[in-house]
Amino acid sequence: MKKLKQMTCVSLMSVLLSTSFSYANFDKNTNMEKIQNVEIFSLKYKKMNVNDIFNVELKNINENTEFFKSDIRYPYLKIKNKYLENEDFNIKVIENINKIMRNYSVNFKEKIKEDSKDYKKQYEDIFSKSKEKYMKYQYEAYSDYKITYNKNNLISIPMKLYEFTGGAHGMSYLKAFNYDLISGKEIKLRDMFKNDINYKAIIDKYIKQQIQENKDIYFSEEQGFKGISDNQSFYIEEDGIVVYFGLYEIAPYYVGIPKFKLTWDEFGEYLNYNR
Repeated sequence: MKKLKQMTCVSLMSVLLSTSFSYANFDKNTNMEKIQNVEIFSLKYKKMNVNDIFNVELKNINENTEFFKSDIRYPYLKIKNKYLENEDFNIKVIENINKIMRNYSVNFKEKIKEDSKDYKKQYEDIFSKSKEKYMKYQYEAYSDYKITYNKNNLISIPMKLYEFTGGAHGMSYLKAFNYDLISGKEIKLRDMFKNDINYKAIIDKYIKQQIQENKDIYFSEEQGFKGISDNQSFYIEEDGIVVYFGLYEIAPYYVGIPKFKLTWDEFGEYLNYNR
């Protein structure tokens, strides 16, 4: 997959237009410096492949107490030693992505851990002293991840999370980390599509067709899918983009997390990115 064609064209046009300007109305030294900067950036941009400068390592946080247990697994992009002092790469971009993923994972665990303290107090003060028998259980927090795309200066990491805080069953979640590794920008679904494309209409139509083919397992149109949101969740795979929804959002619990894949083969003409 190559970077956005439009971006490449803009970079090339900038160089061509800059060299064709008359120096009569500009300071020559300043103008030449700008031209050189654009040329250097273009060459640097073409040769960079940030995916090669790190390995993905597993980080793990385990806890197991009377009222709480966790097994938190999250990714860490470890810079290879030979690139630590390489000025061609902005190491801080990778460090910031690591910080975001770690904080999200730890905060997920800590929230459930704090909730378990409230349950512990209730159990010790009320439930354990009651004549009725109350089941004693642990609050649980789990997370794991998969690297679904890691090349062409992009990375996509969907993280699966599960919590149990009592009740009939636990809750599962999916959180995707999609990043441009050069800029550090989080990639939104709209960024995957060309500017002149009504991406919402295209995706809505596709999902509605998929739901219609399996309408028995989804909520009715009045209760369920009405269209994707501005911040619609998704992740990238080798053969396409996967748009997904949370539990109970458009289907009953037993369906799990509904996912809809837009393949490169079928939707590639609308996308900013190629394979």
